[in-house]
Amino acid sequence: MESPIEGVYGSPSGIWLLPGAFRLIHHYNTGGAFGWAAGNVPLFLAAAALLIPILVLTAYHCLEPDSPLWSLGLIIGGALGNLYDRLFHPGVRDFLEIVNPATGYSLWPVFNLADAAIVIGVVVYLIWSVINVPRRRRPPDRREKGEIHA
Repeated sequence: MESPIEGVYGSPSGIWLLPGAFRLIHHYNTGGAFGWAAGNVPLFLAAAALLIPILVLTAYHCLEPDSPLWSLGLIIGGALGNLYDRLFHPGVRDFLEIVNPATGYSLWPVFNLADAAIVIGVVVYLIWSVINVPRRRRPPDRREKGEIHA
């Protein structure tokens, strides 16, 4: 069944986990978020091929002892999960749907655990980055080291 969002298709029924509010449903998304750039698999493969190594290197070279490296792990894991789906399936397999009980319509496009991991990882890392803005380290005062005599 075709969805109103281009590039998203799948089963119109599903299994209600929380009747009227949350269900498991089967969709394939051939695009990005909200069906963006549907069918453009090379774009998403190239993005994953660039971003995953950059995130791995960022995590490896992170010098901040209190940084939430696990959030980078969530992003990398989610990206790898979606990459797997793009390589071996017709699209990313989305299966979680949140429904407005009053209207019966989706409150958000169908998503999967990889999407949730990416969003949580990005939000946590951004919040940490804003809260812990690295203070510019000024060069050591040469007078304190005794290199300059007054």
